[in-house]
Amino acid sequence: MIQSNLAHEYVGDIPWDENPAFAFSDDAEQYLRAFKSVVDVIPVGGGKISFADEIWDFNPYFDGINDDSLKVQFIGLPQPLADYCKFFILYCIMGKKKISTANVRLSSFRSIYCNIAKTTSHDSIWLITTEDIMNEVKRRNISAGGQHDIFESVYQVYVFLKGNYHFELPVDLERLKKAAIEAKTTAKKDDSKLPNIPEEYFIAIVSAAVRVMRDIAQDYNVRTTACMLVMLSQLGLRLGDLLALRTNQLHSKKLAKSGVEAHYIHYKSRKPSKPHDKMLEFDVFSTPLCTEAFKILKELRNKCPLSMGNDYLFILEKRRNSKDDLPIPNHRFNHEYKKFLLAFLPEMSQRQWDGIPQSQYYVARNKYIRVSVPDTRQYRVHLCTALYEKGIPLAYIQRYMGHLSEYMLGYYVRPKDTFQENVKYTEEIVREIAGDGLTPLGGSFGEEIKVNIQKFIEDNNFNVLTDVSAIVKAMGERVIIRGKTGGVCIKTSLMPCPKETRTNEMFCAYNLCPNLFTFFYMADVTYMDFQMLQHTYEAMQSTGKTKAAQKELNKLKELCRRRLLPELKELRKELEKQGKDTICIKYPTLSEIVANQDKIEKEISTWMRKS
Repeated sequence: MIQSNLAHEYVGDIPWDENPAFAFSDDAEQYLRAFKSVVDVIPVGGGKISFADEIWDFNPYFDGINDDSLKVQFIGLPQPLADYCKFFILYCIMGKKKISTANVRLSSFRSIYCNIAKTTSHDSIWLITTEDIMNEVKRRNISAGGQHDIFESVYQVYVFLKGNYHFELPVDLERLKKAAIEAKTTAKKDDSKLPNIPEEYFIAIVSAAVRVMRDIAQDYNVRTTACMLVMLSQLGLRLGDLLALRTNQLHSKKLAKSGVEAHYIHYKSRKPSKPHDKMLEFDVFSTPLCTEAFKILKELRNKCPLSMGNDYLFILEKRRNSKDDLPIPNHRFNHEYKKFLLAFLPEMSQRQWDGIPQSQYYVARNKYIRVSVPDTRQYRVHLCTALYEKGIPLAYIQRYMGHLSEYMLGYYVRPKDTFQENVKYTEEIVREIAGDGLTPLGGSFGEEIKVNIQKFIEDNNFNVLTDVSAIVKAMGERVIIRGKTGGVCIKTSLMPCPKETRTNEMFCAYNLCPNLFTFFYMADVTYMDFQMLQHTYEAMQSTGKTKAAQKELNKLKELCRRRLLPELKELRKELEKQGKDTICIKYPTLSEIVANQDKIEKEISTWMRKS
């Protein structure tokens, strides 16, 4: 058992002498390290949590966050169950779970427990049965995904209670776990993805937001909310990341070829980061409309007293019952957002739209109206889908939206049902291979694939300029093309995917699949990956992690061999064939690569000689 006050700098007054600690080891330093790995800072002043608090607010432990997901509530739980649940949160943190994830688990358990205790005679953890839990979940009439979350949460808390305290409780853990698995299986069959915003409603919201944003006569809070809606529609950022933007995060760069000044936003995101890693950083293109909204917000905030002493971009004037918390909490923005829709789109916002949730809005005593409020994540869906339907490769969308997994990318993109996934994208790739003569690079049989597609078109008397839709349809499943992280997946009979699932997944995950190809115009993305690996290698070296550094160096060399060098070689051929001006006009993102190709190739040579 821990003798000293564990993690005294983070949570004070932990009564370790009252905890049997069957689920904990005796290594206090291990727990101190674990705590340091899931929070950013040690709170200053009165921000430190005490074990006795009914609400553990971890927001002061993080930089640039003010989110309800970091406020763990134990209200409604009787003693000593409340203390048991506090140790459950500590146990999760020691396992390096995100605090927000642990909070979701406990919140679900607390909700189930309190409702059962309120509506049945089983008002104690010693009396609640498996049947009580099953009936309560069934009574809620929620989706299969929601059922899975509750069953899994309740299961994890009970596993801790039984494992740490050796309690004999009338709950069947195997039955709970089975219910969770069954619900998850059902959820996978259901279409539980967030739907897109109907185009008519989306256009109306953005148009109203732009109009209000530019209207200097509008109320401060209304106008700043309009600016945020414009930025949300153009960037597709997660709401927490958008609310955490600072005034110095808009940057510009003059494009070498055109001389045009382009803007981008450099931001950090906690969402895709692991709990014990630093926040990941991304650059996202800022459209002229988004840039205008950013600059208006930066100017407006100077009129707000709350702007003193901080550099958050979005600040609201204080209202009755509101707090001065910064960054602005999600719920505060959502309230202003709902008010905005009702004020400037009164008819449309009260209409029922497919896929748009409705929520109540208080207008007078005992009087509420229902307002259709798109979830802020649905703007992300809309942007991803718009890019995808325009034929933008998934590799670009994945980098643009700050995604790390193809699963989450698929969660946001809404392509039409087709084995080709994105017909327009497939047609564009076929046109490039057969019409422009581009060779797929990096995979196996790239030249053969090009020859075979050209032969198929010739044998069937197709014209690639006019018949590309018919060509794709005629190829059917013999050639399946889809965007992938790092390039284009082209599956043919020449090189089918491995039949063994794990091997197939591993190849895809590590970009080793023989069906993964790139084209010369992807050199800019590959070069960015090359630079990122350089930074990672140097960071590992500087901290003495030589083995990890060597792994990054091996990845870097493999990236150069399989992708970057072949792309640059092919780029030189295309420059000779089409000319520099044509290439830069057709592929503007290659301008910097074309201008610095000799320098880049020398840089690659230097890194390839490293050992």
